[in-house]
Amino acid sequence: MGNPMPVVAHFRGDFLYNLVLVEDTDTVFEVARKCAEHSVGRRVPVQDAGLRVEYAGAVLDDSLTASEAGIVPMEEVIVSYAPR
Repeated sequence: MGNPMPVVAHFRGDFLYNLVLVEDTDTVFEVARKCAEHSVGRRVPVQDAGLRVEYAGAVLDDSLTASEAGIVPMEEVIVSYAPR
């Protein structure tokens, strides 16, 4: 279990930003999943597609941890469906 870290998450297509608690040891894939659960199926339609995370203008590798990707508390992460 890693250290808790709040991030400001925006899922593309949603009008809300959410404060989401992730851990610094979560993979980027897990960060995407945790952020998506607040929007997908509520205000954003469910799609049969993968997710991706953008941080500081770059798309992040799913296998990195949040810490390895450089994500820091209270910064914005943008989650979206991955292009097919």
